[in-house]
Amino acid sequence: MKKINWSIGVFIGILLATFTVTNTQAQTLDFVKKSRGLNDTDVLSAVKTFMPRGGRDEYFSIVGTGNSGTMIVYGLPSMRIYKYVGVFSPEPWQGYGFDDESSLMLKKSSLDNRISTYGDMRFPAFSEKDGNYDGHFVFFSDGANSRIALLGLDDFETKQVLSNPLYLSTYPGVAVTQNTEFVIQSSQYPAPWDSKTTSEFKSGVTFWKFIEGENIHKSRMIKEQSFTVELPAYTLDYFDSGKMSSDGLMVGLAEKDGVNYVYVLDYAKLSTVSTKKVNDFNVVSFIDAKKNNAVGFIKLPTNANTLKVTPKGNYFIVAADNTLVFDFSKVKSALTKGDIIELANVQKLNIPIGKNVIDIAFDYRKNTAYASVHGESKIVRFNYESGKIEEDLKLSFKPSFLMTPQGLSATPHSNYLTVVNKEALYDNYPNVGPVRPSFQHLIDISSDKMADIYTMSLPQANVYGSVAVLRTTIKPIIRYPLGTNTRTSEISRFKTVAGQEKIERKGNRVHIFGTLIRSHITPEIVTVNEGDIVTFHLTNLERAEDETHGFTVDTYGVHGSFEPGKTASVTFTANRPGVFPYYCTEFCSALHLEMEGILLVRPKGYVDKKQEEVVLTKEQLEEYKKLYEEKLVVIDQTQDIINGVVTWLKENNFQDFPYVAALVDDAFDQLNQAKKSQENHEKYAKEGKYKQAFLWAEQYWQYQVKTADVGLRAKKLLGDKINK
Repeated sequence: MKKINWSIGVFIGILLATFTVTNTQAQTLDFVKKSRGLNDTDVLSAVKTFMPRGGRDEYFSIVGTGNSGTMIVYGLPSMRIYKYVGVFSPEPWQGYGFDDESSLMLKKSSLDNRISTYGDMRFPAFSEKDGNYDGHFVFFSDGANSRIALLGLDDFETKQVLSNPLYLSTYPGVAVTQNTEFVIQSSQYPAPWDSKTTSEFKSGVTFWKFIEGENIHKSRMIKEQSFTVELPAYTLDYFDSGKMSSDGLMVGLAEKDGVNYVYVLDYAKLSTVSTKKVNDFNVVSFIDAKKNNAVGFIKLPTNANTLKVTPKGNYFIVAADNTLVFDFSKVKSALTKGDIIELANVQKLNIPIGKNVIDIAFDYRKNTAYASVHGESKIVRFNYESGKIEEDLKLSFKPSFLMTPQGLSATPHSNYLTVVNKEALYDNYPNVGPVRPSFQHLIDISSDKMADIYTMSLPQANVYGSVAVLRTTIKPIIRYPLGTNTRTSEISRFKTVAGQEKIERKGNRVHIFGTLIRSHITPEIVTVNEGDIVTFHLTNLERAEDETHGFTVDTYGVHGSFEPGKTASVTFTANRPGVFPYYCTEFCSALHLEMEGILLVRPKGYVDKKQEEVVLTKEQLEEYKKLYEEKLVVIDQTQDIINGVVTWLKENNFQDFPYVAALVDDAFDQLNQAKKSQENHEKYAKEGKYKQAFLWAEQYWQYQVKTADVGLRAKKLLGDKINK
């Protein structure tokens, strides 16, 4: 045994010595560079994307996951993923499509009252004010199920999903007008609008009327005020909306019988044209659009991939082998003369950028744009006013879609360009099987010399286009008003506050009105019968930052995410008799594991038998009395701590600091819940029932501990603010 211990000691000593040497060497930059084979360029690239602890990215970037039907939020320049958000598909982390409120929203978005479990979302658009991103909303189109979605950016949550009643196939991208009067969505592949094979095939462009309310969450697309412009049976592709001098126009790509076109719509004029109802939706016929000189087609000499409106709105650029720049003023003039627009009359430049140009992005520098030349594996910087090629960057991959921060707005920013790599063929990429994640490259464009400085993987995603906005433009919240239905922004009729928890039964319908707070789910025990339809309506009483609670019932397949102040519900049929724990699924505090309860499902035909009370012996009763009296001492000591914290907080004017005041409110919520426990333990003590008295005293002390925990955190937070 001594020999073994000696051997272990020697081994540990060697390990520690090695670890110490390694740590000592690893403190120097030269050692790290040498050990990993890095050069100065590598280190500089790493520094440019490094975000120190506590640091914040300059931009929020939004990208659709394509097939997954979710949205990814990540930061620039760190390329850190911050959040996945359910949009068109259920997403269990935040209970999206699992709680009643989000499930109802998704069902209402379906024409056959079902929840689609798949979505195809590729090109998002931010809401705009005067052509600039306002940081309020982001929109997506679902190419797989002909839906459109609205997300609020103060909480990064989906607020509305609508089905387009006309299209069987929708282009998976959107655009907005310069003041978000309309959100634009188009069909993709032509099809009958009445789903009959004998009907005429059509295409169309829909202008969803958007109205922003006083409360950002009550803003909505209004179906009754929206309209669709009927087009012939073209396959429609990427489109964009005019701005500034071209406000009121939109342009897009179309193809028919191997011939490519740019189509032009004067939506300002079309919004005043008489409509007819098709599938209970307002439609402007193609004939009426032509009569009003509000639709036109420009035949292109080659295949085109994307189309972008320049920041000031005076041009739009078509990405093709010979990239075409069009003069919007000439297009607008030509539109008044008929629906056929000659290319030569509206084209400004034909710029031979390279083979198979996929996409265009804009810089803040005057008349500067970037092109992804897929066929030649390079990025080209060019001037779209003069047609001059300014620089190109050779890449190790074939680039596709591009994005510069605020690049689709009137005020693009510079420094960074992201480039999508759809093929993801890397010699040094660790093999994770046949399916690989999507990749974006971060290109430094801050100087005349461009540089590829970072490669980002985006899992669970088939990435296409993205958008990015200055981080400070978005104003995120940290809590909701207590009892908020976050999908509607209204106070839920199921809102429950501490002390008002209850269980209501009517026939086989059971409603539980409960609360969540560190670290307790109230009620703790719920008894139902097999076959009952059960709904838990839960309110998160927290007011502190980042105190989200989850909720699930074992084996029943329901899940909800409850952010501070949120009320949501989960419904299921209790079709399995037995005992099923329910608990918080989101780690919330050191007492997280105490956030649990029991669902008792009594089998059919169950007869409740009266339980005889267990009689304690004199010795057992004395032992419980001793435990009770010891617990009273602990309760008094804990109360002294609470009183001391409260006194300190008051002396230091805690109410002047909203976050601290919110924590204090949480703490007193805990004590308010404890009143019933205090009444019970005192009552049973007077009756000499010390077992019950001890158990209720233990419950009371648990509330005290939670109160003290929150109070001490409030004290620390206030101390940090005072000592800044």
